[in-house]
Amino acid sequence: MLAELALRLATPAARMTRKLGLVTESVALWSRGLRQRRAWAEHHTRCRAVVAQAVAELPARRTAVILGSGLLRDIPLGLLCANFERVLLVDAVHLPQIRLRMRFRRNVTLLTRDLTGIVGWLAGESDGRSDPLVDLVADPELDLVVSANLLSQLAWPIEDWLADNPDRAETLPPDLPARCIAWHLADLGRFRSRVILLSDVDMIERDRSGAIVDRLDLTRGVELPAPDESWDWPVAPFGEAARDRESIHRVGAWPDFR
Repeated sequence: MLAELALRLATPAARMTRKLGLVTESVALWSRGLRQRRAWAEHHTRCRAVVAQAVAELPARRTAVILGSGLLRDIPLGLLCANFERVLLVDAVHLPQIRLRMRFRRNVTLLTRDLTGIVGWLAGESDGRSDPLVDLVADPELDLVVSANLLSQLAWPIEDWLADNPDRAETLPPDLPARCIAWHLADLGRFRSRVILLSDVDMIERDRSGAIVDRLDLTRGVELPAPDESWDWPVAPFGEAARDRESIHRVGAWPDFR
């Protein structure tokens, strides 16, 4: 679509971010979310409700951090802006429409950041992982951190890049995608504030008879505690990605992740 092409070209992003397909994926997610607005409504509503409940329970509301802020469909942004002095939206890509909207939110700051910490490593600019959250972990005024449907998105760009760059892949750990997930969970454990984890953890693909034809562990084998809440998210209903296939993700919510 011409609109998607124009949006990809207009989105500010570093060269490696584009190579990893993050701009393309962000635009595709925006477009699919418009098409599947009704199918995704329950998922978005439940995510926002988890965050809203946590906000109501907080004794202090100075700074909120949203990791993987994306398109902000799964975050109660108005509630956060009304209750917190600062709201930090952190992601590798912020589409132009998000940047425009946030200009009118005086207590919102957009932070563009590689949350895997390994983009420089992939590019050969460093010898290992950098700490993507060192400054945020040290911030004494954080009262809420939300990992917003980010966890499962950390692995696939790395998997695709390693497959496309076999020579470079030979010099890197073969389990790097899974490590990105494990590192993020460890990073969340470093915060002293309330931490919410929202993430899809499993994908099944079904045909029209209801038979499961494919399954994918979205956490790449990294173990998580049992979620406090869980639900199904119809990411790709019949006709979206394939005429006779639907993809459903199982989502977990950890309102006080430790």
